[in-house]
Amino acid sequence: MINLKLSHITTTDEFRALRDEWNTLNDRARQGTIFSSWEWLFSWWEVYQHEGKRQLYILCCRQHGKLVGIAPFQIHYHPRRYFPCNTQLILLGTGETDGTLVLSEYLDIIAEPGLESRIMEAFSNALMAKQEMWQATKFTQLLAGSNLSRLFEGQHLSIISKETPCGFRTLIDLPDTYKDYLMSLRKKKRNNITRMYTRLQTEQTFVVDSLNDGLNPDIALTELAGLNRERFTQLKQPSPFDSANFKAFHHSLVKRLLPLNKVQIRILRIKGKAVAGLYSLIDGETMHAYQCGFESKLGHRYALLTMMLTQEISHCIDDPQFTRFNFMYSIDENSYKLRYSAYTEPMFNLSHFPRGYKAQLYQFIHGPLKQQVKSLLKKVRKTSG
Repeated sequence: MINLKLSHITTTDEFRALRDEWNTLNDRARQGTIFSSWEWLFSWWEVYQHEGKRQLYILCCRQHGKLVGIAPFQIHYHPRRYFPCNTQLILLGTGETDGTLVLSEYLDIIAEPGLESRIMEAFSNALMAKQEMWQATKFTQLLAGSNLSRLFEGQHLSIISKETPCGFRTLIDLPDTYKDYLMSLRKKKRNNITRMYTRLQTEQTFVVDSLNDGLNPDIALTELAGLNRERFTQLKQPSPFDSANFKAFHHSLVKRLLPLNKVQIRILRIKGKAVAGLYSLIDGETMHAYQCGFESKLGHRYALLTMMLTQEISHCIDDPQFTRFNFMYSIDENSYKLRYSAYTEPMFNLSHFPRGYKAQLYQFIHGPLKQQVKSLLKKVRKTSG
């Protein structure tokens, strides 16, 4: 007989004390990623716990004292966004309200392999017994086969669930050699990569500094942030690094990941000046390209974004640890990332509502009513323009 014991983590000190057990389970779990690691989620909580009204609500499941399941939840009270289901159960690492997104992708219940069904049943029962603490759930950027898809399974008489598409992740399965990779690209893309790299080597003296070479992580992040802002300025969009919370989170995170060899930042310099940067996360066999930036004039002349990405892909191919390169989230399945010989996997958002008038009102307000208002505002803007 499988005997599972549940507990609740509601304080930062309790969360801090879970570090070793958390990571041991996360490394074993089929759904575990760097985004569900203790370093990522604790660093996020340290920074964002005071941004909005939040309560830590981590569920832990143990078998004979051994940690076998973690539901990394928080309770978020946000009346303006979630009315009338104001109190929402969401995942740690999500729900920022300062205008930026950390993009903690592929989060899930962390579960011991082979015990997933029993653990999900235990978590579902625990949440049903505490319905007074939450009025809805909202889990974002999930992957097919997510453990969360089984939350409240068999309780459809009490719970309404709703899935909505939420973009794509874009991946490369790494070949044996960089030459093989280049040959997998379309001829125009392959020739452009070769031509731009040759132009850079011919016209400029450059170096690429990295964390592995002793680059100071605070300096690296500051330089990357400046380059990222310049890139987003060209796109006429705000940079995530404009947010003080976003910057504080990553400065804390990188210092925690660096001793574990789970992060890489590369800065390309021409005549000592930082002109391009790439911030990547090392996640077992996968390298995640997380944030990048480049100086506008030189960036276009030498296609520095393409160069930084393809050189990182080359490094990954040469390192037997890696089998995949992940470009991460794209809202569009046919984004520029596909030109790098990549493929996509869909992501989705998942919400749950206890049956009742609040759930019906929420779905009406945040469904057809919101679409009607958006359509009306669009017509007004066209008329006034």
